[in-house]
Amino acid sequence: MYDTRERRSAEPAGLRLMSFLAAHGREILDREKDNTASVHLYGAGAYWVAFERSACQMCRLFPQSETAVFRFREFPFPVVMASVEDDRLREYARRHILRSPGPEYTILAVPELSFDEYRRWYRKKVGEYRP
Repeated sequence: MYDTRERRSAEPAGLRLMSFLAAHGREILDREKDNTASVHLYGAGAYWVAFERSACQMCRLFPQSETAVFRFREFPFPVVMASVEDDRLREYARRHILRSPGPEYTILAVPELSFDEYRRWYRKKVGEYRP
């Protein structure tokens, strides 16, 4: 996800996350558009973040997850992100299988999410953050 260990430690997690989204936002959203049974998690310092359908699924698994809504010039719609602390994910991983294709990318298999359930969740989250 990030270039080097030196950059990770020198750059604040929020800036790393924004840089990551700028570089990989399209890839993330393409992965999410048909995602019904996975949570794609990306390392962000002491947190793991998920977007769109994965964020919805993560909020089902971790009801206390923090959520945020982003607007990017290149995307015509708000993007919802949810985060969970690394410690909570590690605790969850003791009882569940996680696939880790990379050091800062993990995938959880979860029960299927219907489009209607996702749409209701998305509208609620976006509505909560409207200015």
